Amino acid sequence: MASVFFGSVEISDTSIIHDSTKEVFRNPPGALRCGTVVHFAVEITGLCVEHASLCMLKGDTVDRITMESAGNLLCARYTVPSCVDGGGIVLWYWFELVVLGGAVCYYGAEPPYPSGLGRVYQSQPPAFQLTVYDREFKTPDWAKSAIMYQIFPDRFCMGDLENVSAGVKYHQSLGRLDIELHENWNDIPVYKAKEGQLNYTPTDIFGGDIEGIRQRLPYLKSLGITLIYLNPVFEAASNHRYNTGDYLKIDPILGDEKAFNRLVNDARELGIRIILDGVFSHTGDDSLYFNRYGRYESLGAYQSKDSPYFCWFRFDDHPARYARWWGFESLPEVDEHDPGWQEYVISGPQSVIRQWLSAGVAGYRLDVADELPDKVIELIRTAAKEADPEAFVLGEVWEDATTKFSYGRQRTYALGRGLDSVMNYPFLNSTVEFLKGKCDARQYQRFLLHQQHAYPAPMYYTLMNLLSSHDVCRVRSILGGNYDASQMPREQQALAQLAEDEFLLGGLRQRLAAAIQYSLPGIPAVYYGDEVGMTGLLDPFNRRTWREEDPAMVDWYRWLGNLRRQRPVMSTGFARFFATNGKVLGILRHTVRGCDFFGNKMDSDAVLTLVNPTDEAQRIVLDMPECDKGTVRFCHDDKGTVRFCHNPEDSLVAASLLSDSEILLDNGLMEVNMLPCSVEIFGVER
Repeated sequence: MASVFFGSVEISDTSIIHDSTKEVFRNPPGALRCGTVVHFAVEITGLCVEHASLCMLKGDTVDRITMESAGNLLCARYTVPSCVDGGGIVLWYWFELVVLGGAVCYYGAEPPYPSGLGRVYQSQPPAFQLTVYDREFKTPDWAKSAIMYQIFPDRFCMGDLENVSAGVKYHQSLGRLDIELHENWNDIPVYKAKEGQLNYTPTDIFGGDIEGIRQRLPYLKSLGITLIYLNPVFEAASNHRYNTGDYLKIDPILGDEKAFNRLVNDARELGIRIILDGVFSHTGDDSLYFNRYGRYESLGAYQSKDSPYFCWFRFDDHPARYARWWGFESLPEVDEHDPGWQEYVISGPQSVIRQWLSAGVAGYRLDVADELPDKVIELIRTAAKEADPEAFVLGEVWEDATTKFSYGRQRTYALGRGLDSVMNYPFLNSTVEFLKGKCDARQYQRFLLHQQHAYPAPMYYTLMNLLSSHDVCRVRSILGGNYDASQMPREQQALAQLAEDEFLLGGLRQRLAAAIQYSLPGIPAVYYGDEVGMTGLLDPFNRRTWREEDPAMVDWYRWLGNLRRQRPVMSTGFARFFATNGKVLGILRHTVRGCDFFGNKMDSDAVLTLVNPTDEAQRIVLDMPECDKGTVRFCHDDKGTVRFCHNPEDSLVAASLLSDSEILLDNGLMEVNMLPCSVEIFGVER
């Protein structure tokens, strides 16, 4: 217990208490819709407070609201701002107290998170976060129960070799002579400059295609997959296709529009939607629009100022000096404010956004969303929802999207008028730290609680909870080895291989990571090949062709996928987190009075996931006292004790979903013995 002296007055962290995640202190908790009235409280013990203020920072202005005494609580009422042109806003608050004798103390958040239980400070403290979002914000219901599979098209499955070969010849006929097809599917990708080249270029092709994806739809269905995210499929002069050549044409190596339509239609028949990668902040220099090498019949911006695309790009000295994405000469940046670009890509009746939605895709993942202006993202959202009210708009954001600051301003795309969801890289980073022992269960619990309370609920329940992607190392490699791939040259990464014991440890930890991923609100996202234990460090080694390195792993992913689909509470149920003795993480998904978090009717259910990442066995005791008849609820006290509340007339049984064992509550107590590096998942039944 920490104490702070204010002159002769000693104030401990237990003398003043506010926990932003608990209703007794902030009601309602979490992110709030515009115009909501919220009640704040601070608990005071052993102090005489002469005056107290709730200090609310809104932009550059601090509002001070006098707090009133109510027993041992100091209370204040505040109405968050109504929606304005900018939509939502992120507010920051702390408490200022004058104690007997005139000493002024402050109470604020405890880093690293601006949420949860705070502490006492001698000066203006770190503030608590209060996210305010647009009242009309909603996300597609189907996305809240989705299970995603991300595919890097060139590396998943080849279904039509003849067409792939013809597509390679098409590119070569345009003068892209460095486009070449590997003869061996299991080759290591090219990772350094070819002979005669100064720089490495990703132009080696393995031949994964749209037909191959279509043929493997039954396999994906067996995993419980309901959503496929495809890395770029539009024509481009590379294997990754982030240097778009033509937004309106499927790359010939992958197939054509007919093949794509077959994929979309066959996927829909199996209950699987598809979203595309929208790479709109830049194009390729070898494109219909820039046409630096004259390979297209169009008049490109590089060729002439008379080009219909000239205003898309920013030139300092035409044609040689132009704005480039992160300095890459092959990726000219576009001016997203240009009306012609907006008409072509977003708002026009035949725009890129609308065309592919009309072809049956379910939405877009926006590449480098941070580099698209908020107003442009809002235009994309409007166009997408007009074309399909159930369209899903996902953004690539690497940090906390609610507080992201970039390009000199606070971003607003997570506040209800822009993105539906974001890629949850903070989840990946925190999960790896927890499973590798770099943070304990209490620290990980704080992270999970912070995300739950910082994000608008419609977004929180659709966060893309990933463990690997095309931009980071494979999770099996990171969980099993001790790599700092960012400091390793490609030559060293190419040779990196887990030792047998590291591979086995990585597999054990990956099982735990997937269990967490499937137990949380949000979209569990599987990067192709993770489900069969693929390893690999950074690009291009995280983009190797699909291969079974651990064939048994797929059974775990299949079981988790089917469990999540069979128990809807794991998608839209309430979520509670706890940390038993700082070592074991608990995730409880449950209904309240026959409803899910959004108030929709749902069969009463509760699923408890326990994760022990340590190398020691752990004995967990859960206390489950009685409460309101007809409900199964969950609460926990400050000691982390887990409590299931149930009808005292019913017997309550925790049935292991991983085995045939059952634990009958004895006088309200449930005891679980966990093996080292293990997971237990229970269904709580009457």
